[in-house]
Amino acid sequence: MRNKRGKEKKGKKAFFASAGKSLLFKFLLPAAVLLALTSGVFGYMKKSGFFPLKEIAISGNRNLSKKELIALLGVHMGQNMFGISKRSLSERLFSSPWVKAAAVRKELLSGRIVVSIEERKPFVIIKRDGAMWLASRSGRLLEAVNAGTVPFLPVVIADVLHYPDTFRESIILARLLKDRGYFSRPVTIRADVPTENLAMEAGNVIVLVGYGDYEQKLDKLSELESEIQRRNINASSIDLRFANRVIVTPVTETVLK
Repeated sequence: MRNKRGKEKKGKKAFFASAGKSLLFKFLLPAAVLLALTSGVFGYMKKSGFFPLKEIAISGNRNLSKKELIALLGVHMGQNMFGISKRSLSERLFSSPWVKAAAVRKELLSGRIVVSIEERKPFVIIKRDGAMWLASRSGRLLEAVNAGTVPFLPVVIADVLHYPDTFRESIILARLLKDRGYFSRPVTIRADVPTENLAMEAGNVIVLVGYGDYEQKLDKLSELESEIQRRNINASSIDLRFANRVIVTPVTETVLK
């Protein structure tokens, strides 16, 4: 009796195992075939010339030319669009410091790649290591410039190697000056000194700003400039570094005999 039951159990196990294998082949085999076919078709499409690149449409660029952006993309007309990765295109665009944001779209049927970018804007000129650079609002270097082709922008003279903290503070100060409309006049910020001696030159006046509390110091400077103008004082320097006092040094006039 026991042997009979054992045989029945073994028979049931064999039946279910056989049914399981049958189901496995029934569903997995077609899926594997479909995957292989899809992979083969995709591989063929990548190598074929059915979807050639015919046009690259670019918008949003001002400082980067279309030619420069196409060079960054690294594609060429007639290239199979199946072999072009949108992710790779975006990564190549972001290799340029000018590119702040980018969107890439592939249109297979029309053979177009559509690129929309947002560029960083030149905010200051940074003089460092014997060269002049256009830089963004965050202080990121964008492009080297020649002295004769510099646009009207504030200048930051920096020694990043020895005074990196002063350079960071100078960018913070520059942003506040910009927001207050102070860049309507030529301004040079001296960041090649320790932070406590951070200064700026506006016209013929040297303003010693020092470290921190820039908003309060600029409020004082605004009041002082009005008072200096009202009293017709010809100042050579204004020292804002101290909490409870401001030092104004007038220009000493020398009388020649």
